[in-house]
Amino acid sequence: MKKLLLLLVFTSCSTPQDEATIVTDCECDRIVEKHTFNVVGTLQNPAIVYHTVYTTINDCTQIQRTKTFDTTNINLIPQIGDCK
Repeated sequence: MKKLLLLLVFTSCSTPQDEATIVTDCECDRIVEKHTFNVVGTLQNPAIVYHTVYTTINDCTQIQRTKTFDTTNINLIPQIGDCK
């Protein structure tokens, strides 16, 4: 009986730290998928362009959009989870 009582106490208690509060930012279009392609330049302009096609979703409206982004700096490529 004591074991059952202890089990009930441990399973029925919850602290505010156990429950995660999810705050939705309605201004954020979160990147959920991306594909990056390396486009090699020409002899006159040999820079590599990183062409990224990515899909975003707004967590409030559930609207999905496909967007593109071009950059020559590999550190500026959008990442999954970023807001755009």
